[in-house]
Amino acid sequence: MRLPEPSVSIPVSMAVGVLLTVYPLPEILAYGRPEWLSLLLIFWILNHPAKVGIWTAFWMGLLIDVLMTNTLGVYALSSSVLAYLARLSIRQARVLSLGQTSFLVFTLISIGLMIRYLCYSLIGQSQNQWQYWLAALTSAGFWPFILMSLQRWRRSC
Repeated sequence: MRLPEPSVSIPVSMAVGVLLTVYPLPEILAYGRPEWLSLLLIFWILNHPAKVGIWTAFWMGLLIDVLMTNTLGVYALSSSVLAYLARLSIRQARVLSLGQTSFLVFTLISIGLMIRYLCYSLIGQSQNQWQYWLAALTSAGFWPFILMSLQRWRRSC
C-alpha cells in the first residue's frame, strides 16, 4: 500500500498534532504533555523545509491559541521562533546522532516554552510551577518515536 505524498501527510500529521495538543487531560498529566505540534513542526522543517516553514508554524500556533482560548499570538510567536531556529539548524541536525538531535529538540522546545513563559509573565498569567518545564523533557523523550515513525511514513511515499 502506498502512503500519501508529503502534501497530504503534512496536513494530516499537523491535524493529529493539533488534536493531541488541545485534547484535555487531567492537570497532573497535562504538565507532562509533550509539545506534539512543536515536535511535528521541527520534524517537517528539518525534512521538508520547502513545504513547512515559519508561516506554517505561525498559523498553526494561532490555531492553537484560538482552540485553547489562550492569549492570541503567544503560541504563534513561540512556534514561529521555534521554526526559525529549527530552520537555522537544518544542516547541523542532519549530521547529529539521535541523542544529539533529541538534545536539539529539548533546546528548541525549552526556548519555545521560555518565550511563552515570558509572554504570560508580561500579561500577569505566569506559571510559577516547576512542572511547566516537564514538557521539554517529555518532548525530547518522544522525539525518537516521532522521528522514526514519520521518517518511515515519509520514505514510503
